[in-house]
Amino acid sequence: MRIFQPDNTLTRSNDLLSTDLDQETVLMSIDAGAYYGLEGPARVIWETLQQPMTFSALVDGLVKEYNVSPEACASDLHQFLADMEREGLLHVD
Repeated sequence: MRIFQPDNTLTRSNDLLSTDLDQETVLMSIDAGAYYGLEGPARVIWETLQQPMTFSALVDGLVKEYNVSPEACASDLHQFLADMEREGLLHVD
């Protein structure tokens, strides 16, 4: 599993089509021919990343939003963001 550093900058891919349906954001990758549905915290993360931000800034925002410990939040984010990066939904610098 990829471990993100606090200063890694996270940027959403520009190669996706997206739309909001009820409480879900649906993403479509034309290149991969794949659809992704984001609900709950996944949707909040996607919306938060409308502007590029560091991993630590994302953790800080989610800690405030969900009242969880920074350690638990970062741990959960590593896997989710690694999956997003692998699918081409996210770029990391």
